[in-house]
Amino acid sequence: MRTGTTKTGWGLVLPLVVLYLALTIFPFIYTIVISFFDYNLAKGGTPRFIGLNNYIAIFSTDRLARDSVRFSIVILLIAVPLETILGTALAFLIRGVKGEHTVRTLLLVPMMVPPVVAGIMWKMLFNFAYGPINYVLSLATLPKISWLGDWFYSQVAVVIMDIWQWTPFVFLITYAGLQGIPIDLVEAARVDGANAWDVCRYVELPMLLPLILVAFLLRLIDALKLFDVVYMTTWGGPGSATHSFSFYIYKVGISYGWDVGYAAALSILLLIVSSVLVNLLIKMLNLNKQLGLGAK
Repeated sequence: MRTGTTKTGWGLVLPLVVLYLALTIFPFIYTIVISFFDYNLAKGGTPRFIGLNNYIAIFSTDRLARDSVRFSIVILLIAVPLETILGTALAFLIRGVKGEHTVRTLLLVPMMVPPVVAGIMWKMLFNFAYGPINYVLSLATLPKISWLGDWFYSQVAVVIMDIWQWTPFVFLITYAGLQGIPIDLVEAARVDGANAWDVCRYVELPMLLPLILVAFLLRLIDALKLFDVVYMTTWGGPGSATHSFSFYIYKVGISYGWDVGYAAALSILLLIVSSVLVNLLIKMLNLNKQLGLGAK
């Protein structure tokens, strides 16, 4: 009976295992292997083993890769922290206000807008000639800004778009955490003479800190994969001003290069950096202890 049950179980599970291996494990291993080859589909021919040359080229001769790293760092150091701060602040500010449920729903709208639609919308808003943003600036007697055509302002525009779309993500996690704080603790603090600021600082924020850190890490990982907004608005320009690393991988491997080997090396490097960065932050922020996952 057990043998028949075991065979039935394997028969049901095996197709899923094969599918998983075919769609995830095999492509991952193939990406690692092909990153050590010179394999450019535009040139034709067969893959040629070149060892670490692809990885060496990233750090030595590829200026666009360095520009992509710099812009990705801008997103990580500016957009992600601002999203975390604004999302947390919004969760506290709308609590208890009149029409809280309506406001909460409206705040989540940017996150629900498809990135393609958001990109088209922001491209119209930032239009130099007839965009509403420059129109408002002109009403204030301020000069129009080439949001998507200037090296500095194009980076500012992408940061603004990212903050607009993903601050609701942090807000949602923090707001849900606020609803789960025991009311008894808050009332006890108030009985002891704590005002609203004291309750927020000494009771609610410490309890929310693990959730805020998780939201921060999730946004950090996602920001390293920034692609859709850049694709729909600036196409990495002007020049290489808004090349995110993920977008650069797309351009090298698919858009104009078809250099599969080099794109694979860039992808593996992004994976390594993401893994190392996240693990370092988990240790620095003591996140395992914050979430109660540390060894007792």
